Amino acid sequence: MRTVVILVGLLSASGFATGWPIPPLDSVHPLGNNWGNYQDYGGSPYFHNGIDIITVGQHNAEVRAVRRGWVKAWGTIQADLHYRLAVCDTNLSYTGRAEGWLYAHIDSSRWHKQLGDEVQAGELIGYLVYWTVSGFDHIHFARISDTGATWQRFPNPTWWFIQNPLTILRPNTDLVAPVFQNARTGARFAFCRDNVNNSYLNPTGLTGDVDIIARIYDKTGYTTRNDTWDKLAPYQIEHMIRRDDGLVVRPWTLSLQFSNRLDAANVHVVYKNDNTCNSYGDYSRREYYYIVTNTDGDSIIESTDTQGKWATAEVGDGNYWVIVRASDVYGNSTLDSMLVTTANGVGLAELPAAALDGRFTLTPTAGRGPRTIAFNLLAAGRVQLRAFDQTGRLATPLCDAVLPAGPHSFRFDPPAPGLYFVELVVPGVLRQTAKVTALR
Repeated sequence: MRTVVILVGLLSASGFATGWPIPPLDSVHPLGNNWGNYQDYGGSPYFHNGIDIITVGQHNAEVRAVRRGWVKAWGTIQADLHYRLAVCDTNLSYTGRAEGWLYAHIDSSRWHKQLGDEVQAGELIGYLVYWTVSGFDHIHFARISDTGATWQRFPNPTWWFIQNPLTILRPNTDLVAPVFQNARTGARFAFCRDNVNNSYLNPTGLTGDVDIIARIYDKTGYTTRNDTWDKLAPYQIEHMIRRDDGLVVRPWTLSLQFSNRLDAANVHVVYKNDNTCNSYGDYSRREYYYIVTNTDGDSIIESTDTQGKWATAEVGDGNYWVIVRASDVYGNSTLDSMLVTTANGVGLAELPAAALDGRFTLTPTAGRGPRTIAFNLLAAGRVQLRAFDQTGRLATPLCDAVLPAGPHSFRFDPPAPGLYFVELVVPGVLRQTAKVTALR
């Protein structure tokens, strides 16, 4: 088992950047919750759909607009603590879906902006209310969208929480990489029957369709002065699986990314919550157990992601390294791994050979920019996908892995103008080639 921490730079960037909504506007502030945290205060669990910026040791702090906009909503969702301003990027005459900012926990008894007001970047728009939990005075800050001349319909499903504010706020000099903890006693990861609670497997004898569960938290290095509140969700989790002899049976796959829209109904797509791997998210305890196999490989969290799994019978019996990488928005990454054994009674020689459903497609075959290579496998098997230049020199290795049956797509970005040959090989079964012309 080995942990590696690397600073690799920003993972996500938006088309614009803003300062922070709490003075000083050009400084990083502590966070008590972030985008996608598991939350459960005794009701139904949900994703935290914003970031909670903590004003350590300060009450009734000023709230300032991060960008110019128009107040499309002012009101509360739950008594005096939950008054909020929604400031839209477009004025009240625009009624289509538009984006804006949510500033929540505004003190309604002190001066604040009103519905219909125009605000400028950096302008005072209100003051934070005194929070009932000592030391947790905070602004709940989110990137949202809605429709209509005003957005006075909260809580309402037409309010969408659409983008992690940490991908937009600057500066964002996160100092600390995510931290892995044992998911079970003496084991870095836990292995469960596919989307079944309380049905865990011995990692020395994995069989059938399996979920891989990792226990991870992140910190920023800017403390709230409470170690529990400092524990946040990582921004991104990826995983890969390779055989002990080095053959990759699952290339690096995006498990989740807390960047886009959050839907509370999908919280258990991401977080495990049973008697063994029990996620917590309240003032006194933060434990995050992630089902890293519940994914279709993209950054959108949706109910169909539960179809994701590790089909251990498709790779043959043997020893495999399960490798998981967690990253924050700034790019600090931690990688951890665990050696497991599959035991389905399937030898490597018995695995079905992958067969192609027709030729693979490559589009476009000429032009500028990246290409998409797509093909459909009728059965699982090892696939090699490589790009060669016109001299026969290897330009880009795209895939060398055992892939499951079904559709697959890969991206090829020609490194320079010229002629290339993309080759798909299923060893011992077929070899197909397509020609690509990359223009200047």
